[in-house]
Amino acid sequence: MACAQLPAVSAAAMAADSSLDLLTPLLEALLLEPKYQPSLALPHAAKQDGGEISMRMRNGSAHVLRCLKVWYDLPPDTFFNAVNIMDRFLTRMKAQPKHLSCIAVSAFHLSCQYTPGYNHLRDVPQVVPDSRDLTTISQCKCSSGDVTRMERIIMDKLATDLRCQPPVTPLTFLRLLFAAHAHLAAPHLDQTSQTLPPSLTTLIHKLEIVECDGAAATFRPSELALALLALELRQDAANRQLHLACVDHLKTICKVGDESFGRCQKVVAELMDQYENQRHSPHRQRLVWKLSNRTLRQLRPTDKFTTRLPTIVEMQGPVHPPIIRPRTDSESSEMYVSSSEEEMDYDYDEEFPPLPTPATSLKSPRKSLSQSPHKKIPSFLPYPQANRKHNRMA
Repeated sequence: MACAQLPAVSAAAMAADSSLDLLTPLLEALLLEPKYQPSLALPHAAKQDGGEISMRMRNGSAHVLRCLKVWYDLPPDTFFNAVNIMDRFLTRMKAQPKHLSCIAVSAFHLSCQYTPGYNHLRDVPQVVPDSRDLTTISQCKCSSGDVTRMERIIMDKLATDLRCQPPVTPLTFLRLLFAAHAHLAAPHLDQTSQTLPPSLTTLIHKLEIVECDGAAATFRPSELALALLALELRQDAANRQLHLACVDHLKTICKVGDESFGRCQKVVAELMDQYENQRHSPHRQRLVWKLSNRTLRQLRPTDKFTTRLPTIVEMQGPVHPPIIRPRTDSESSEMYVSSSEEEMDYDYDEEFPPLPTPATSLKSPRKSLSQSPHKKIPSFLPYPQANRKHNRMA
């Protein structure tokens, strides 16, 4: 079988092909791997005093960084570099939990500034997110000035110039190992296999999920990338022996032990099983939406609002006519208990004609009662007047 000839392929054979010189960058990345390898010694859960950052807090910050990467549509290098900067800073410095969100956002902002190859991945110019927008979207409860000061502290403590050399991350090794495996296995693949080979985009997506967990941060980046690649290649049953031979050869180049590689594969398999089967809910940040007064006036809290009132149809009059309170002690009270149309058609001027305007020389009707009974009552008074002296109606 073709897989029997594969172990005879040496590192020199890989470097012989000038068009696919994959061994040189892989060896360079392996030399820089210890420099950028974090060594987290965080407790799994927070203590009662709350004075130390736990592994769960670190995982939550890593998920926030991944959400920021998706929000700004940034390349995956930005996320992996930011997580590497945050983990290396937490390895060297002992910080308080209240500063963790500021450390994570500062690491992400530094990664956006110094991530190489940004212009080659997209056709738009490089756009670094504003620190004020990052603090608002991530809700890290710090200002842009705090982020700027934290960036200077991180650069001083890590003592590395991100502009010269980017960090070596699991993503770096995943790309190199994926290309090396394709170069080794391509001439010997069984073309009759119905299983499609894993794509690099799918592997990068799954590696992001693995990187968010602190259990995977304890392994070497090359070991973590090779373990994920080996798990994905198991699905191709027709070429399983070929893939195993390629993985063993890459393990020899990366100097990965069998025992450590077995533990790494077990951790990666558990994380992938949890993610695919959704046994545990993913990390969810409790976001507090900040709304302006104008937006708040337009919103109505109708999620818990229930009503039993009937719906009022627009452009339709009331079902019952309005009830008008009738007058009391009046002869014409029955006239007012009517519909609106009858009130509109009723002519009040015919029933009660307007009073004539009195002359300017006449006095008020109240004073006319005290006058002599022989004088004639003014004609402008419409109602009969009583004569007090004779006690009779005029």
